[in-house]
Amino acid sequence: MTCGVEENSFCRAWGGPAGGARSGVSCAPGGWRRRGSVLIVTILIVFTVAGVVVSLCRSMSVEAIAAANQSAAAQAACIERGAEQYVLALLSELGPEVLDLPEQDFAAVPVGDGWFWVLRPQYDDDSLPVFGLVDETSKLDINAAGVDMLLRLPGMTEDVAAAIVDWRDGDGNVTSAGAESEYYLSLPQPYVAKNEYFETVEELLLVRGVTMQLLYGDGSAPPLGSHSSMFWSGGSSWGNPRYTSAQLARGLFDLLTVYSVQQNRDANGNQRINVTRVAERSNLRNRMRTILGNARANQAADRLGSQPVVDVFDFAIKAGLNAEELARLEDAITDTTANRLRRINVNTAPRDVLLCLDNISSSDVDALIAARSANPLSHQSYAWVLDVLKQNAVGLGRWITGSSSHLSADIVAVSGNGRAFKHVRIVADISQSPPRVIYRRDLTERGWPMDPSLLGSIRSGQFSATPFGGSLSGGFSR
Repeated sequence: MTCGVEENSFCRAWGGPAGGARSGVSCAPGGWRRRGSVLIVTILIVFTVAGVVVSLCRSMSVEAIAAANQSAAAQAACIERGAEQYVLALLSELGPEVLDLPEQDFAAVPVGDGWFWVLRPQYDDDSLPVFGLVDETSKLDINAAGVDMLLRLPGMTEDVAAAIVDWRDGDGNVTSAGAESEYYLSLPQPYVAKNEYFETVEELLLVRGVTMQLLYGDGSAPPLGSHSSMFWSGGSSWGNPRYTSAQLARGLFDLLTVYSVQQNRDANGNQRINVTRVAERSNLRNRMRTILGNARANQAADRLGSQPVVDVFDFAIKAGLNAEELARLEDAITDTTANRLRRINVNTAPRDVLLCLDNISSSDVDALIAARSANPLSHQSYAWVLDVLKQNAVGLGRWITGSSSHLSADIVAVSGNGRAFKHVRIVADISQSPPRVIYRRDLTERGWPMDPSLLGSIRSGQFSATPFGGSLSGGFSR
């Protein structure tokens, strides 16, 4: 049966060719099926294009986020470099007196749209600032400390202390409980003992027994930029009641240095007079005459006579000098023939470092900290120790100083939108002019070191700071 007029009209109305049919009537072969397949293909094409557009939009979104992050990272890096120049400018202008600057000069300092902080380690001492530069001479120098001094560090053991000394000494002889090349060559990845001075504190990780936990802590220490009492309840840890949990959580890194070296010469570059050598007593008398005057110098020299002297404090006591007179002589005298000194700055050292000194008690350390808290540190002298400890000061002169030679800065810089930050530690030598950076390490991969809420407030646009004496807000406090 073929299509009539009615059927042809039906076929044309429904997209079929003339001559098609309704039910049971066959129009031109494949007519409807051909038009239906075009619709399906069109739908598939539309969905494909839509998928490509969605995928492209997602890709562009990711690229935009990555570009913003990269821009923020570049901004944070530039801010950090600016912070380094800021620190060097202060050191060039003020020298060691930069340690007396207020904390606000190192907290939330604006650079462009971002900020930077100069952080200090946590020492559980409210008298010490949480922002500012750190005196490397305030730490225990691992190139000078003996086993007994190292053993007084939190968490230190006799075998580790002996291994540290063996690593830096100039021979291959194993000290009691120590380690030399014979041990290190037996390791799966063998190497020999250095038998020379440590170049960085991080080099300690090559020494037998020095673990990441011992050096850097267990990761539970409170964030920097706030006093630990805000976050830490104390207590003992590792089964050793001698040390608090906070001490062991922080690790030893911030108590150690290799940058305490000072030249054993006076301000004019002249060799200092060794008060322990009787043969130099005549030169000592002449130098005291120049500084103290003839009458007082002769009186002190006659009282001293040819008595043996242990150190500068023993000299002052036996010569009848007071702390003020010792301070005036301080730069002209010494108690060793060494050309380079590695000593601890008693004006800036934390309690844990002062406890490492030989022949000093816990009560003596507390007395020193209390006395220096009442006096400015800018005097750059150690003579005041004589007034505090009296006879107990004898023996400390070989290990302490009142001046600084190297300062470090732990810099954290963040971009204005909080997308990126940069964490860098530098050490500057201030014994030369201008000061020079001798060590720089990028610590960004260790993560954000301050209170996380501070970074969150920057990212949310809620952070505000008025530097240089203004109020600070955004998740941290003194």
